[in-house]
Amino acid sequence: MNGSHRAVGPGAVVLASAAALWLAGAPLVPLGHARSSPGAPPQPDATPRPGAPGATPRPDAPDTGGARRVALTFDDLPANSFLGTLGELEVITEGLVGGLARHQIPAIGFVNEGKLYVDGALDERRAALLETWVEAGLELGNHTYSHPDLHRTPLDQFERDVLRGEVVTRALLARVERRPRYFRHPFLHSGRSLEVRDGLERFLAEHGYRVAPVTIDNQEWIFARAYDHARARRDASLANRITEAYVAYMDAVFAYYEAQSKALLGYELPQVLLLHANRLNADALDPLVRMMTSRGYAFVALDEALADPAYASEDTYTGPAGITWLHRWALTRGERGGFFAGEPGVPAFVQAVFDDPPPPRVISGRATGGARPGRPSEPRR
Repeated sequence: MNGSHRAVGPGAVVLASAAALWLAGAPLVPLGHARSSPGAPPQPDATPRPGAPGATPRPDAPDTGGARRVALTFDDLPANSFLGTLGELEVITEGLVGGLARHQIPAIGFVNEGKLYVDGALDERRAALLETWVEAGLELGNHTYSHPDLHRTPLDQFERDVLRGEVVTRALLARVERRPRYFRHPFLHSGRSLEVRDGLERFLAEHGYRVAPVTIDNQEWIFARAYDHARARRDASLANRITEAYVAYMDAVFAYYEAQSKALLGYELPQVLLLHANRLNADALDPLVRMMTSRGYAFVALDEALADPAYASEDTYTGPAGITWLHRWALTRGERGGFFAGEPGVPAFVQAVFDDPPPPRVISGRATGGARPGRPSEPRR
């Protein structure tokens, strides 16, 4: 279907008016402080399977010089927070953008523009959070307006939400002669049929987008919400314990997907890591970066990672779960059962904190009650 001719609802007219102000260079309120289209697929190798004992790397495996590479991607901009105050969103933005700049890491943030509106009106203070990313030279992508689930939303309605979710982002990037180029599916749900999945990808291509795949998925959102719960209770000891467990968990997650890549492809492809814009990652970015560099990773832009030929692998997955593209390719090639075994789990104490949200209370002089923000891209399994 040709989604480029779909009508956009009346709400988009209001959003377009806001974007016109941005394109005209209307000033933003400052923060106050420092502020895939599948191609010809590589075919699976003959027995033994790559990565199995006695197997050798595929002859078309790119020469990486032994260096591991990873592209960092952050979903749910401007931020995902249990506390939800503007001040908290500012702290998250400053922590993430400042940390990425400090470590000279290219990254992309995927935006839910619905979070920029308060009572139906664009809040320029929240929009200014996106400006902080752009001013730091970071990329912004489209994560839809309202984070709808493609598996529960008609395709035409979903496509309207995609267009509604690019208005401010596209205007902001136009100021620096750039445009949004990548799209990330909410929940990593890409369609329950090839007709829907391929129809959306055609629509995205017509609007200048490429799907941003993920090869390292994780349950970081559980740690992040547990971390917010500990902070809301002013339990610094518990928050520190969650942080330490999170970095150790992510270390194990990297090891798991490195092995999965070798087993499927015969080499370690440049990975694409899914994280969320939350307080845990803002506070723990330094130890998280140290963990990745200790594993031999160099940080690359999403463009560079996706240039690897593995990202053109055949993908016929239309299942209910939001899973990594490594696992989509594996299922397409007929892998089942034991191939996927060994994915790290969340420690029981972290899950228990996640399952026990605190009552609304005041943190740093700001009330934390009110409507809770939308959940990050979960549950996927």
